[in-house]
Amino acid sequence: MNDNSTQNVTAIIVAGGEGVRLGYDLPKPLVTLHDRPLVAYSLEIFEKHPAVTDIVLVAGEEWLEQARKLGVKWAPEKLAAVVPGGTERVDSVRKGVQALPVECNVVAVHDAARPFISFPVIDRVLTALNHCDGVVPGVPLVDTLRKQQDGFSDGIIDRSETILTQTPQCFHRTILEDALARAEKERFFGTDDASYVERIPGKSVAIVKGDPDNFKITTSEDLKRAEMMLSNDKFPLLRCGAGFDAHRFTTGRKLILGGEHIPFDLGLHGHSDADVLCHAIGDALLGAVSLGDLGQHFPDSDPQYKGVSSIELLKKIREMVAEKGYAICNVDATIVVQLPKIAPYREAIRENLSNALQLEIDRVSVKATTTEGMGPFGRGEGIACNALALVLKG
Repeated sequence: MNDNSTQNVTAIIVAGGEGVRLGYDLPKPLVTLHDRPLVAYSLEIFEKHPAVTDIVLVAGEEWLEQARKLGVKWAPEKLAAVVPGGTERVDSVRKGVQALPVECNVVAVHDAARPFISFPVIDRVLTALNHCDGVVPGVPLVDTLRKQQDGFSDGIIDRSETILTQTPQCFHRTILEDALARAEKERFFGTDDASYVERIPGKSVAIVKGDPDNFKITTSEDLKRAEMMLSNDKFPLLRCGAGFDAHRFTTGRKLILGGEHIPFDLGLHGHSDADVLCHAIGDALLGAVSLGDLGQHFPDSDPQYKGVSSIELLKKIREMVAEKGYAICNVDATIVVQLPKIAPYREAIRENLSNALQLEIDRVSVKATTTEGMGPFGRGEGIACNALALVLKG
């Protein structure tokens, strides 16, 4: 075994296969799963994993240019090479190995047809490689496994001695290179990458816990299962955010709520126009897509935001949400104020917010309540606002 205390990991994503069994007349890696090509899921997860240094994508010759574009889009920092595959899977793996960066000493070979590979599985195979020559993730069989002969049962196989093998399968680079060279010389064709390493005398391949969700998409039923997974709570497409803001009253300022001037003898104190309604909604939207808060993006220490219209800031936040790939579903806000009365201006406020957020007006809710004289807002010291926002992955 090699000393693998310092890993320089390259993921080889093998993106071969046709989409015929899925009912598509195009390469399987390009079949759309939910909102992106199948291969994009593997590219993205290895791009984001901190232990992976580089990515080599092996694709079909007929869609190589498209593969390059997808690689740049979904793995912009780590994509090291995009190379054409071979006739058999092992030929494609060889092409990937030949394109490995010089610094690479650990190889993780993964099937692009397994879109739900997770960080924990990648962590387990990389950690286990410190103590062996290769590692495969696997899941135990839960059904009875039988042999069959001419359509009849020929006895059972002890399922405790078997696993369902998954990818990524990880190896020390030199060992995988030797194993592939040996197999080519002996004209051996295995069913997975570990089968080549196991043929080298004295080499050991460890098994670590896989993930039932890390299944290979082969049939149309597999694709339907994947679509259902992406639509359920495990892979949420809807996200909710909450926002709150409060400002005290002051003299000499206009009272602005939702971009509307409310006639009143007091205004709200703040660096911007102190529009608590826009601020609360803005924070709710930022929170829904995990972009921090209003003060992070529009700090009151920045002179460019002094007196700025908060309805304009809300437009910028709408753009930020869109850049994260989300569409706003609806917003709901409750203004807490004793005086002035908000009802006469409610529809104008809703229209302002509707325009700023580019939402139909029936998806913008604005309510007002009092605290019946209790607390600072009940005593007329200022205004507070609570807001909720729902966004949908586009």
